[in-house]
Amino acid sequence: MAGGSLGVIGAGDADAGRDRVDELLEDVLVGPDELARVIDTCSRAVAAIPDDVLEGRRWRFLGMGSSGYASLDAATRLRATGHDAAAEPPAGLKATPAAHDVVCVAVSSSGRTRETIAAADRHRGTSFVIGVTSDFASPLADRVDALLPLVGERRETAGIATTSFRATIAALAMLADRAAGRQPGIGLPAAVPILASVIEARDGWLAGAADALDVERPVHVLGDGSRIGVALQAALMLREAPRIAATAFDTADWLHTGVYTLYPGDAVLLQRGSPADDEAVEAIRARGGRVVSTGPVPADPAPSDVHIALPDAASADPVLRSLVEPVVAELLSIELWRRAHATLIGDVP
Repeated sequence: MAGGSLGVIGAGDADAGRDRVDELLEDVLVGPDELARVIDTCSRAVAAIPDDVLEGRRWRFLGMGSSGYASLDAATRLRATGHDAAAEPPAGLKATPAAHDVVCVAVSSSGRTRETIAAADRHRGTSFVIGVTSDFASPLADRVDALLPLVGERRETAGIATTSFRATIAALAMLADRAAGRQPGIGLPAAVPILASVIEARDGWLAGAADALDVERPVHVLGDGSRIGVALQAALMLREAPRIAATAFDTADWLHTGVYTLYPGDAVLLQRGSPADDEAVEAIRARGGRVVSTGPVPADPAPSDVHIALPDAASADPVLRSLVEPVVAELLSIELWRRAHATLIGDVP
């Protein structure tokens, strides 16, 4: 059991820990069905937004935590297609002011994040405000011009963003489709069977990957900067469930900023796809570290202690990969949480 990185939060009911980790597993296992429902309902909601309010606009995404992580990657994808797009902290003091040429996308699964609500208020009545939320009766829903749902049928029960994070990725991808003049949601249903296949194959990699990460030290999570939100979400999962001190880095930037805190025996979760992957692995090996990698199978798989291959269709499409890859960190977090439940309080927020 990892003691140093997990730590003892307090004396609690072990049964409560088991109950909540079981709820988290249930949330993950229903992920494919829930994603299918969200894609269906959300694509219709996105298609209903009038064309004239989206054309020629500046896009500003606002969200905290997992909502903010998904927003970072959505803004990156829109910029790559020539749009003026950025993800901004809702509580930032120097945010983009409201304007008639701005689409403000306010993301909050609960619909009650006070910073996001305040940001939506600043844009209300001037910018076109789109709310992305699981609760259409929430305060956020009262402040927007259009609503996108993050729930198809079942809400998360463990209080940890899994299905809602995937739903946010899907919703924002559909908005990017609309901005590019495409029908929203085309191609996204392919993520459903891929996600199911990764979950079903977990017995082949989960124990070995968890062993490699269970090192009583902080875990470094590396990923390409164009998908940094998915890496940030993976690190959050490790912090929020098994309480591992995990930090996410752009893979190339890690070589300049994060490598200094990697010690012999430390573990890295590498989401492959960066041009700096090979150099990063060499640095990890030189420092005596361990590597658990995900994504495309490398030309020489030997550098990874454990490699979790994603189906080719997911590895080739950034949006499909962003819908599928987070489940790896979710399942690893559940396994590491089970191992550590005796020293954790399962229902600590």
